[in-house]
Amino acid sequence: MSRILSGTRYLVVLPVIGLAIAASVFFVFGGIGLIRLLIELSINAIANLTHESVDMDRGLVIFEVVEFVHLFLVGTVLYITAIGLYQLFVHEISFPNWLKIDSTEELETNLIGVTVVVLAVNFMGAVFVGGSEDLFEYGAGIALPIAALGVFLGMRAWATKISRETPSEVSVKTRSNETADIQELEKE
Repeated sequence: MSRILSGTRYLVVLPVIGLAIAASVFFVFGGIGLIRLLIELSINAIANLTHESVDMDRGLVIFEVVEFVHLFLVGTVLYITAIGLYQLFVHEISFPNWLKIDSTEELETNLIGVTVVVLAVNFMGAVFVGGSEDLFEYGAGIALPIAALGVFLGMRAWATKISRETPSEVSVKTRSNETADIQELEKE
């Protein structure tokens, strides 16, 4: 039975392949789209030099470039997630330390980071393109999940820090806090 359960870890190869393909699609289509945008901008710049009037909305151009950066970030997170799942369940791979994934918690943190970026890019699109009539409500609707995710990450980091401390460290801190409280009460 333990052999069967041990072998099931290779089922993770399927999502690893899917994530790697998805990351490749983001990189390829994002790269092609960015190159097309840069060529288009270059042609428009040359047309402006020859005094042909071509209007370029700088805010829209900035937004489009940021959207491509967003695609690359999503692709990077998919790639890191694929590598991380493979490292966690199948086989350790020799990568730089910054690319090593030691827990599913690190994978979740990457996903939360991308979620925040996606929400921010969506809001930036509404600002530059003007797709939303009530920008304040739209921004608040985006800010609330970002704040909740920030609180979640902060609480998780705090809980992880506490769990890594040995029981003796925790009891020493507790006793020193109690002593400080008693001394403060005696002063009053």
